[in-house]
Amino acid sequence: MIRKPLCYYYSSLKSECLQEIVSSYLHRLGPGQLPLELSTINNNDTTFIPCLLVPHGAYCDSGPLYAKAYYWLNSFIFDTVLIIGTNHSGAGLSNVSLSPDNWQTPLGVVETDADLFNIFVSILGIQYVDREAHRNEHSIENQLPFLKHIRPNAKLIALSLSRLNDLNKGYQICEQIKKAIDLYQQQTGKRIVIISTTDYTHYGPGYGQNNAQNLSANEEYARVNNKSILQSILSNNPEQLLQTQQITQNSMCGLWPSLIIMILSRLLNNNKGLWNVLSYNVSSEVMKRGKDVCGFASLIYSNTV
Repeated sequence: MIRKPLCYYYSSLKSECLQEIVSSYLHRLGPGQLPLELSTINNNDTTFIPCLLVPHGAYCDSGPLYAKAYYWLNSFIFDTVLIIGTNHSGAGLSNVSLSPDNWQTPLGVVETDADLFNIFVSILGIQYVDREAHRNEHSIENQLPFLKHIRPNAKLIALSLSRLNDLNKGYQICEQIKKAIDLYQQQTGKRIVIISTTDYTHYGPGYGQNNAQNLSANEEYARVNNKSILQSILSNNPEQLLQTQQITQNSMCGLWPSLIIMILSRLLNNNKGLWNVLSYNVSSEVMKRGKDVCGFASLIYSNTV
């Protein structure tokens, strides 16, 4: 089956979607140039699995931050991408849901990696196909045009997470994911990268803070509120991130995908890497929309400076 795109946050027309992507790369807050051709890429480290934590907002106000992340990702050779998205609505019957479908985008279809999907189903003990978690969810979908732009033939595993019971459950899932990826690489020799996604503080009248009528003050609130969250991610301390989010009540809409990618980055790479911030902006720095702001960041787990 084909999972049809929602296109809530980017254009459904190929030419316009492509222009949105190109504009994001060339934006003053983006890389400032388009990604290089694959033939010029020289990062050939087969032992390191790149991990990214990226936005899933609208291209109009977070596109340059996507571009920063995918520009970095383009320096690696890979065959398949595991994308870990959040489940905003909590739809579906499970808090861990794999999509079996291929995903349509304005730039073409991204195929699901059947080999890795079957391994995941076996190791995670998935008993039934649950498409509901993916049907109306945008966090994974929004990554795919950028992915299709740099790697037209890359395949996908789409994993949706809603709220898990506790961090111990998160560690258990990560051990299962590592086991699945290890087996997949042993059997196929293919290379994989992992992308997880979250946005951060949502603040302003449109998010329910009716008295927050000063844009500059709202921007500063978001920056201050997100600082300790980002510091927890940079320290690669999942316990600290969970505690910080609970204390600050930060309205990040990808807490569990963030926790999972932090754990996986260490497990898959034997703790041989560091999290770095490629970019952080509030949405109004890219495009102002009334008094509302949202914090966006692109972070990477890298084994190089």
